[in-house]
Amino acid sequence: MSIKNTIKVQVFRNKSASDAPAAAEHAPDPGNFRRPARWRILTAALIVAVFAAAVPARAERFMVADYNLENLFDLKHQGTEYPGYVPGGQSGWDGSMLKIKLDHLGRVISDLSPQIIGLQEVESERALQRLRQALRKRGADYPNVAIADIRSSTVKCALLSVYPVSSATEIRVPGEGSRNILKAAIDINGERLVVFVNHWKSKSGPESRRLVYARALAKAVKDLPENADYLLLGDFNSNYNEFESIQQRPSLNDTGGKTGINHVLGTVSGGNLVDESRLAEKSAEFLHYNLWLELPEKRRWSALFFNRPQSPDAVLLPAALYDDHGISYVDNSFDKFDPGYLFSGDVVNRWQRTENGRGRHLGRGYSDHLPVYACFTTSAFSPRTEPAVCAGQFENARIANLYASKTGAVRHRVKRCAVIYRDKDNAVVRHKGGRAVYIYKAARDLDKGRVYNIMVSRLKRYYGNLEITGIADFRETGRISDPQSYYVTDPDADFTDPGLRNAVIGPYSGRYADKRFFYGNNRQIRLYFADSSLAPESPAQVRIRHARIGFHKSPELVIEKPEQIEVIPDPTYLGTSKKNRKK
Repeated sequence: MSIKNTIKVQVFRNKSASDAPAAAEHAPDPGNFRRPARWRILTAALIVAVFAAAVPARAERFMVADYNLENLFDLKHQGTEYPGYVPGGQSGWDGSMLKIKLDHLGRVISDLSPQIIGLQEVESERALQRLRQALRKRGADYPNVAIADIRSSTVKCALLSVYPVSSATEIRVPGEGSRNILKAAIDINGERLVVFVNHWKSKSGPESRRLVYARALAKAVKDLPENADYLLLGDFNSNYNEFESIQQRPSLNDTGGKTGINHVLGTVSGGNLVDESRLAEKSAEFLHYNLWLELPEKRRWSALFFNRPQSPDAVLLPAALYDDHGISYVDNSFDKFDPGYLFSGDVVNRWQRTENGRGRHLGRGYSDHLPVYACFTTSAFSPRTEPAVCAGQFENARIANLYASKTGAVRHRVKRCAVIYRDKDNAVVRHKGGRAVYIYKAARDLDKGRVYNIMVSRLKRYYGNLEITGIADFRETGRISDPQSYYVTDPDADFTDPGLRNAVIGPYSGRYADKRFFYGNNRQIRLYFADSSLAPESPAQVRIRHARIGFHKSPELVIEKPEQIEVIPDPTYLGTSKKNRKK
């Protein structure tokens, strides 16, 4: 019988300007009719309810990943460390090595950018908090953490989440030296997802050692409410087809061919691996689908065991994630994260030590496992035949990198870019102190003054100007109090400089004549008016409050709204805009 113990869940929230309540605006009551307070409250509630019903919330799409970190130890000597990780010992595990290890792991996780990630081989809460700090330095903040730390096992299961962790418990696994399973309930915009993070015993021992984990996990899952949304992930130290591969390893098969991942967790039924169509039958049988089956066979591995590709790291799904309510799986979004830097030749670029991993730390490498990930949504399940776009399939890029990119279909993830200008479905986004880029007819859901991580799926050059014309997904990461702080304001700026293309300028004063703006020290640039009525009478002294630096065969300032340009009163010139010009 498994025993559930409540564990500490560390929740950290960073206060920002967006946390402050906004000032309410009060309209006068028509006709000075004083309605009773209760009536006014009910009316307001009704208005809010009708508005909410009329404007459905945008479905939340998020990534869940899993990563075995290969021994993330802290610097406190507790007596339970592996010999190679005793702080200050002969192996050289010290502050400088920990810093390198954290930096390397931080790179992997921040590049992948999951919203929830299960972790294995974390020594302690201290080590977990150090990882969280390393991620924050990279702009990836996980304010909610949990770790299965009741048991004094050498390494433990843990979890990082951008969403609130409402509760976390441990599933106790019988047996000396066993690692408890972490169970975390996560609130995702009002929907509850239960995540079980596992790290089963390795294949240095027989299958019976892993069967104990499977039984404890299966009991915990069966104790969940009916139709609960949950997923099982972690390092199961079992292949997706363990019931077949165990036949090739007699030393592991002390269970008569019965395996934990396949038979106890129900990823096999009737002698066959369970597929999504089997889950859709809504059978009363206890079944799970192993997402490795979505990939080609040659790609179904995340670690090497005695130089053999293995699939120990897995995500298992129940039928509840294939329905039309609560949390649903984004079909065909599963994959492993395998950028080139995680490899050394044809092998995984694991954390390096001398003497075949038993000597001194070298400060090189990452982990002996690759991360795996999948995407989920708060909308209904939708079957797909093609791979789904998931953030992990995108390469990190700065806006400046986009200008050197190919055009057409691309997969760039641009982090922390601020929307500093909006016009209809178009926008300008810019990195603070960096470059800007124009989004054309793909910015409908982006708000000015907000900061986003944007998955760019299509780029186009239109008469020489670079435009983002496709956005696969995006996530708001913050706000800016003053978009104008991102404007070009240098009095000596040259608006024709290619590095300023698509930036927003303002305010600047100068002279308008012959469809050109004369400013600064004998500089000039063409003015383009989206509506000819916006053009002032020429010549005129004008102030451009803000405008985008466009490019249409040559640089130009783009004026799309009346408030972007004004005529400066001049006693020698009485001109004004064509629309308002006095006759």
